[in-house]
Parts: sequence; structure tokens; C-alpha cells
Amino acid sequence: MKLDTLMRRTLLAGASLAVMAAQPVLAQDFPQGGTLRVAISQMAPSPDPVVTTFGVNWATAGVVCEGLFALDESWTPQPMLADSFAYGEDGKTLTVTLRDGLKFHSGAALTSADVVASLERFRESAGIGAAFKGAVSAITAPDDKTVLFDLPAPSPIIPGLLAGSQAVIMSTASLEGASPTEATRGLDCTGPYTLTEYQPDQGVTMTRWDDYASRSEPSSSASGMKHAYADQIVFRLMPEASVRRDSLITGEIDIAGELPSDFYDALQNDPNTEAVVVPNNQSLTVVFNTKEGVAADVNLRRAMYYALEMEPIMLASVGNPEFYTLDPSWIPDPNSFWYTTAGVPDGFGTPNPDKVKEYLAASNYKGEPIRWLVASEQYQKHFLTAITASQMLEEYGINVEIVESPMANYIQARADATAMDAFSSFLPTYVDPTSIAYLNSSYPGFWEDPEKVELMQQIATTIDPDERKAIFEKIHALAYDQFPFIKFGTEANMYGIRKGVGNPARIPSRAGDYYNVAPPPAS
Repeated sequence: MKLDTLMRRTLLAGASLAVMAAQPVLAQDFPQGGTLRVAISQMAPSPDPVVTTFGVNWATAGVVCEGLFALDESWTPQPMLADSFAYGEDGKTLTVTLRDGLKFHSGAALTSADVVASLERFRESAGIGAAFKGAVSAITAPDDKTVLFDLPAPSPIIPGLLAGSQAVIMSTASLEGASPTEATRGLDCTGPYTLTEYQPDQGVTMTRWDDYASRSEPSSSASGMKHAYADQIVFRLMPEASVRRDSLITGEIDIAGELPSDFYDALQNDPNTEAVVVPNNQSLTVVFNTKEGVAADVNLRRAMYYALEMEPIMLASVGNPEFYTLDPSWIPDPNSFWYTTAGVPDGFGTPNPDKVKEYLAASNYKGEPIRWLVASEQYQKHFLTAITASQMLEEYGINVEIVESPMANYIQARADATAMDAFSSFLPTYVDPTSIAYLNSSYPGFWEDPEKVELMQQIATTIDPDERKAIFEKIHALAYDQFPFIKFGTEANMYGIRKGVGNPARIPSRAGDYYNVAPPPAS
């Protein structure tokens, strides 16, 4: 079998299983028109997705921008701006041909030079960008429609790495003065909506772009046709969950994102609203600073894991056992090909006092406070998990200092190894293990264990999907030995909609595809 064919098969590994299990609802026909009003809990200072590893801040770019590839509802990358792609005979080159007639919102034609400029910036960014940099040795543009990727070794992961919001393509002109840490002045992209207004303390307005060139394939999450039902999509910043709920009930908004399960009955009992529950949405976690400081002690991290009882932590955060599972897998969606529980100690979620004492005795811990960062905008996912866990840890003399700050300060502090020992976070399902932010050494937490680095190199250059799965299981087991991060459980995502909202997302892989969601009919 040719190497190119094998790598294409690798991209599709597990896709059929996921599609059958997820039972996605394809977009129906809805009339265009109206404004889709979405209440969100937080916003980044800039809509530029490259300058932050915090995924919830990629929402605007997910509507306005596009990349060479996009994920479908089975977490499989499909061509988006790419018309076709092919690996070389030796697997060490990837050639992508762009679709005809594409242009940016500014009116400039999309060429391969724009792709190179965007991806050169992306590969110098943290998280997924760092994984992309390790997998690609050079990006060139042989002509205006062709992008050539030189690979140090055969690797099937490139389309998956290029399917995320951080790898979107912007015009070269709009990147002037920008860097991996300095944001662009706007978003000059190719997506179905233009960025009309962005106010970090208020919200976002995006307007349908009439010159958008959609793909013709059926809609499937971020891939295929984008219907752009709404004339405008408006994000309104509402940090307080109760305000989002009340605004939905009164009809001020059409979608209320990220609602606690406590609001389920109120939305279901209101004749004009519906509570939408998306299962297996993301893992609630704490990430440790493995580079320096008190949490760099692996035996202290082991002691902390065995001191925790996960059920009360998840109950405190989520509020209803029907909205979470005590699933230890670092791949929260069981429909993913990569789902595994390899290496998970027996009795996940149950404290083991003997293990705590054993590892504390082997550690160098002397009662120093563990600086645990939480973002004030993420009270339930961040603060409530941290405070509940800290109370359990105190029973063993492990002291936690919770440091609460606004999101912007939290993001800045967690990137500074001298400023924190741990931080609350959450992790969704990714298309490929090489895309998992926590596994990249440049991600805050800085897990640079040599065995992990070697295994990540192996999985990035191995072609056979079953062999890659076996390598990932070793990585998963290593994480459950060294505990660079600890998972508390998997939460469902609950959000609210007004009755009449068309084609709302009901599976995790459809998060953020507001261009395929229709506003409710005008009353």
C-alpha cells in the first residue's frame, strides 16, 4: 500500500464509529435573516486566536475565519480552504492545492503566500502551534495556489493540526506588525461573517458576508457547507450565569452559553426556552507547574492525586450527577478513536490515604503553600473545583493558596512559571493526541519529561493508526504515573436556547458552529 494512501486512511481512523455513535443532526433548510444573539461568559482582549491557548477565546475566529482544513462531526479533518491535498511517495512532503476564487473580507485574493505567512506565525505560537512546528520543517509557496509542507519524517497529523481555530488563514497585509504574542488589529479572513465590531468589555458583532464562497458538501460541524442563516451574529458579554439565564427567559437573547445544571428546570418549565445538554463535553482539571516550584515534585503531585475524592469535586462544580461522569480518560468523548483508560490506577475517584502518606514521605514537601490560579469568570469550573479539592488536601497537611483574578490576568500568570504552582482548567476532545494542548511542552505546566517527549515524537511520525493508538496509551499511562495534571471528571455542557432556534448544537464536535444555527422566527 502506498504511503500516501495509508496516511489518508489514518486520518479516517475511528470516523465511522464516531458518526454511528454520535448520530449527528444535519443542518436543515431555514430561511436567512434576523440576528442570532448569543450570551457568552468571557472574552479575550483581542479576537486573534493565535495569541492565546485558552480555547474559549477562539469563538469569534471560529465564525469569521477558516483554515486549510476543518473538523467534521466525527472529529475528522476535511478540506476547507484546501481543494485537494496529497503526500509525496516518501511521506515527507504534503502538497495542498487551494480552491479557486477565494478572497478575504478586504477583497484581496487568497494566495498561497497568505497561507505561508499565517502558518509561519502559527508555528511559533504556544500549544498546538508548537506541535505543528515540530512536525513541519518548512512551508513554501511554489505558485499562487500551491502550498508545500516539508516534513522531517512521514506524519499523518498535519491536516488535524491545521483544522483548529489557531491555524486560520489571514491576509498577509493584516498580519503586519503582528507576532505570535502580538495580536492583529482585526480579522481579515475568508469565513461567512465579517467582524463588524469587537469590544472586549461588551461583545462582538459579526455580519454575513455576501461574497462568501461556501463549500458544497453537506454541513458537518465546521466542515462542508456553511449556511450563514443569520444576517448578524452578536455575542453579548454576560459573565454572570444568572444574567444569561434571565436574559434568555425574557427574550433579550436567543442562546445562553455555559449555564449551570441548577438552571435546567427553570428553562424546561418555561414555554419559550429549552435547556440543551451536550454530553461528554470536556474534562475538568488542575494543571501543575512541573518546571519549577513546589509542584515540580512528582511525589507531591502523586500524593495530591490520591488525596482527592472526585465525586464531591464534580458535584460542587456541576451541581447535578446527571450532568457529569467520573470518567478518567483524557479524551472526554468516548466516540473518539483515541478514547482510552490506559494506566488509570484502580479506584479512580476514591482517596487512598496510605498512598498519600507514602508519597508525601518520599517528597520534599514542607508545607509550603501551593499557588492555585483560578479565573473569576469561571467560578464553577475553576473556583469551586479548587476550593473543594483544597479542603481535601488540607486534611493531609497539603496547603493550597487560591489566587483568583480576572481572565486576562489568569492567562498571563499561568504562562509564568515563577507566578504559579497550579491552575484550574478544562480540556475538550481533540482531533489527534498531538493537538492536545496539555501534552505540548510550551503549554503552561511545561511538562517536559524525556519519556513523554520521545513518545510524542513517535506518535507524530508513526503512520499506522493502531500503532499510534498504542503509543498514546503509553502517554496516557505516563500521565497517570507522573500527574502533570489531574482530571476530576467529565462534564456535560448545558446551555439554553429560545424555542424556534434552528439546528442548535447537540454534540461536542459542533461547539461554536453558529453559522449553521438559525435565529428563531420573528414574533
